[in-house]
Amino acid sequence: MADHRLYAQFAARLGEDIPEGKENFVNAILDEAEDKICDITGRAAVPAQLDSLVVKLAVVAYNKCGAEGESSRSEGGISRAFDDLPEDDKARLINYPRKVGAIHAADVG
Repeated sequence: MADHRLYAQFAARLGEDIPEGKENFVNAILDEAEDKICDITGRAAVPAQLDSLVVKLAVVAYNKCGAEGESSRSEGGISRAFDDLPEDDKARLINYPRKVGAIHAADVG
């Protein structure tokens, strides 16, 4: 379960109060964001330097709620495109293992 600090950062970044009854959902998406970062970086735990990215990815997932599995949507002349992992964050994660001396999957033969 995500710690209280990440939950508070999530609420601050969201810019609104988390609706009552959504606490477990928010903790679940924070946990999923941590898992995603661990998978990409090859670590068992998220380094403190990447906590802000955990929160950012969780907010993206929260805002995408109801549009899971969609890459884009058009309604009433308004088009929206969805990206699970923004390019700048993807670059940060892909380079992180190299920065700390870990082997990245793309570097293996």
